[in-house]
Amino acid sequence: MLEYWFPFDEIPFTRRLGTWCDGIPLLTVSDLNRNAFAIAGVGYFPNEFSPFELDFHYANRRDLLTTKIALRFGIADRGGGLRSFCNSRSPEKVYLQRPRDLRDWAVAVELTPR
Repeated sequence: MLEYWFPFDEIPFTRRLGTWCDGIPLLTVSDLNRNAFAIAGVGYFPNEFSPFELDFHYANRRDLLTTKIALRFGIADRGGGLRSFCNSRSPEKVYLQRPRDLRDWAVAVELTPR
């Protein structure tokens, strides 16, 4: 799902910077509740670090299909674009500065089945 925003043609460039070849140097997984979990972290997009979060929600605990996936990516600047983290070489710092409010993400979408 994240491949659209993390182009793999940048692998040689990200390796020179010491990031993972898949462009995600920091990744966390956490429980939201009994039927949901979150994946959050920092990815390399394509010339700077940017935070992301994915929430996966299920109707029942053992279901294989989701009822909702929420994707949040990047930090919006005041002009409506993506705020740059080029000056930060620390994925941890970018992760800690990720938005807490939905309107502060550059991209925020919710995907549901038909």
